[in-house]
Amino acid sequence: MILVTGLSGSTDTAESMALTGVSILAGSAVMNLTLIWGSYVVFGNYDISYSSTPSALENNKKPFSLTDYGVTTDDATSYTARNTILSMIPFLILQIAKLINSSSGIRVVILISLLVTLVFLFLYCFYQSCIQPWIQERRLAYVTKKFVKKNLVTSLLTATGKPDESRIREVFCEIDLNNNASISAAELRALLLGIKLEEAGLRNEDFVKNVLEDFDASGNGRIDETEFHRGISKWLYDANHPADSNQYDEQPKIFARTAKSEEQQRLLAKKAKQQSQTAENHWFNYFKAAFLLIIGTAVLTLLAQPVIDAVDEFSSAVNIPSFTISYVVIPVAMNYREAMGAIKSARLKTKQSISLTFSEIYNGVFMNNMMGLGIFLFLVYIRNLSWDVSAEVLVILIICTLMGVLTCNSTKFPLWTAIIAYLMYPISLGLFYVLTKVARWS
Repeated sequence: MILVTGLSGSTDTAESMALTGVSILAGSAVMNLTLIWGSYVVFGNYDISYSSTPSALENNKKPFSLTDYGVTTDDATSYTARNTILSMIPFLILQIAKLINSSSGIRVVILISLLVTLVFLFLYCFYQSCIQPWIQERRLAYVTKKFVKKNLVTSLLTATGKPDESRIREVFCEIDLNNNASISAAELRALLLGIKLEEAGLRNEDFVKNVLEDFDASGNGRIDETEFHRGISKWLYDANHPADSNQYDEQPKIFARTAKSEEQQRLLAKKAKQQSQTAENHWFNYFKAAFLLIIGTAVLTLLAQPVIDAVDEFSSAVNIPSFTISYVVIPVAMNYREAMGAIKSARLKTKQSISLTFSEIYNGVFMNNMMGLGIFLFLVYIRNLSWDVSAEVLVILIICTLMGVLTCNSTKFPLWTAIIAYLMYPISLGLFYVLTKVARWS
């Protein structure tokens, strides 16, 4: 919206949009790494002084302590946190502009920072979608475990905690609509109706494909009763024994396998065959995405300016500085729903749920920084706008670097780290005031 308005409006409008955009960027990044991050630690805290899982410590609770209570994550999550620090490189490059007096030199710095931002964004998207899409796999694993624990554990386990074979057989017959003693991909969707994939940013097609790969041991594209029983039993076991699963300690897969090398080669061959068979669907998805992108751009072109004007009128009507709207109000509106959902997940008080929610924050901040900064720099460079947001850029650089260092070097976060995170938010506001009003940094 800001990009469309900035490109189509006057120079004054473009400068206003650029300022609004970088303020929203700063507010979203800082809010996610301070208030929202700290809330995850508070709502998900449990006794971390032991190496056992939270559920094993329910009957052996210690007195509340800021050092003994908190959350733990896996190693992969700490690696993901490094993306936050990596995204600070373009912001650091922009600080050179404060040392240069010539306008041409400043434009060169802006261009370099823009190119670095675009390269980082491309490499990140390419890596996640083509080379190692383990973030998506973490989401799939998490929503599967959540669904199994909520809907299947109580109905498919006996009183002794073992899989109920007769009940599993009944479920298989219910899903096998054509009674051919096997389940197809279409029939498998009946089992997955309770999994809210859209809320996790996932697609039903991707989920069905991955479940088929884990259930279908024969590789024929269908699941017989034996494979179904084995797969459901694996689900139930993992749901009741999260501590026995180390799939989150490294770049995780949907389900941990103990297959031999021959089995792995067979699975790889089957996956390559499935990919070749679905190539046409991929092209259809590309055209569909391009069509939706064009439609969305057209809608934004029509609505961008009225929406921005409404925000400005609201700011004037309630006598609130426009910076407060951009830095506080809009980021709250943008992140409220995701934050509430993630806090609900954090209250499960498991290592897996905390790891996923933290990973979502770190990757969200990275994408927010790269997309927001890229749009801002593109506007500034193309429209040759004045450079007047040095304070916002420096605030992002300082807060994100500090929180990035805190989160990438540890997998255990006591409650006192939440206090530090909470304090970072008012510190960012104070820092911005000092930079603009006292130091005249902008």
